[in-house]
Amino acid sequence: MKNILPNLIIVSFLTIVLSCATDDAIPVAENTTTPNPTEDPTEDPQQQYDYMLYTRSGSSSNGFITGFDNFPEGDLDIPNLPTTLAYPSISGGVSYNRYTVNQQKLFGGAGYQRVILDENKVPNEGEIIETLGGGSSVVILNDTKGYYTDFNTLNIQIFNPQTFQRIGEIDMSQAYSIPENDANYYNSLYVVGNTLYACLYTGRSFPPFIYESNVGSIVAIIDTATDTYQSNIFREETKYPGQPFLRFKNSTVDEQGNLYLPTQGGFGLEEDPEIPVFAKLTRISNETSNFDDFEFIPQLSIPSSNAETVINAGFLYVGNGIAYTNVLMEDPETSSDLVNKALMRWVRVDLISQTAQLIEGIPRNAGLTTGMAYNFNNKVQLPVYDPESGESAIYETDPSSTLGTRVFNVTAGGIIYGFYQVEE
Repeated sequence: MKNILPNLIIVSFLTIVLSCATDDAIPVAENTTTPNPTEDPTEDPQQQYDYMLYTRSGSSSNGFITGFDNFPEGDLDIPNLPTTLAYPSISGGVSYNRYTVNQQKLFGGAGYQRVILDENKVPNEGEIIETLGGGSSVVILNDTKGYYTDFNTLNIQIFNPQTFQRIGEIDMSQAYSIPENDANYYNSLYVVGNTLYACLYTGRSFPPFIYESNVGSIVAIIDTATDTYQSNIFREETKYPGQPFLRFKNSTVDEQGNLYLPTQGGFGLEEDPEIPVFAKLTRISNETSNFDDFEFIPQLSIPSSNAETVINAGFLYVGNGIAYTNVLMEDPETSSDLVNKALMRWVRVDLISQTAQLIEGIPRNAGLTTGMAYNFNNKVQLPVYDPESGESAIYETDPSSTLGTRVFNVTAGGIIYGFYQVEE
């Protein structure tokens, strides 16, 4: 069993997540203001949608945001599109109503900033929520309440999605953490009904970024009606709950309100590095608000995967027990290969039968760079990035099929770092 994950964490965390470098060669947009958002469009079948595409360089946070009035197609020369603006700090995050949330200030620095398209589909940078230590997750409950993390505190912050202003915080002083570790912060937030689930990252906060916990994955439960901490739940023999180094969250809740929680896996503590902890899909039951017995490792269902290392990247649930994730097809020679080589493939997962199938027509990709997936217009959109060929594209598949086709490709302007559907 190859022991590559500790170095992998350095690569993925530093080059993908926390990169804040600037590039003087990229023109920077002027500051503008953002109007207030309107109603959530996701439940209205008659709603018309616009799209926002985030792209950025692979080695820094410089990049572009481009607006579209229709689903993009074909080859895209991003810098030369009239609805493109350049920014020093592209991070991506979530979309809600008419806007997206960038998990950094667009012009650099810690915070969250929302972006909205104007009537010409040109991005406008809007209000900023300041953070002291940066953050990695934002989730929106409804039009008046959302939550976000701040690395400077374990308390979970509350904000108003309409005004995009902080309105309070949740006291997490009684929640479980491991004080002897030099890092304890919530990296991934999920809302299910009136419950907020917060995944704890605990371990070393600077290279080698190793998750250290003798109780496995740690998840805090918060009541959103009272915004109070309730309890903690644990899942042994798992690590990195919520895949903290991807920093993108997709739909993970099934029709019964069960939360499917992906874990990144790992190789044990430094003094015992050869004991593997495989990347697993786990489930938190809606009835008990606790982990149930469900456990599935999609990579082990793919006969053509010859990788001893077991890593999955990203997770999207689309309904009827069908989900999508990336699995590793071959072992990397070095840890940096996991972000610099196309070693992963998208698979269609049947959570009911606990099987996984490769999606034909979609090539290998660097899944730890672009491990997000989308579900727009009754289709599934899957990013592919191949650092060697330079391809950065969105492929599309139908949930009832295991075939995929490319719908658009970024020929200039960097790597796809976020693709969002927003209300027109």
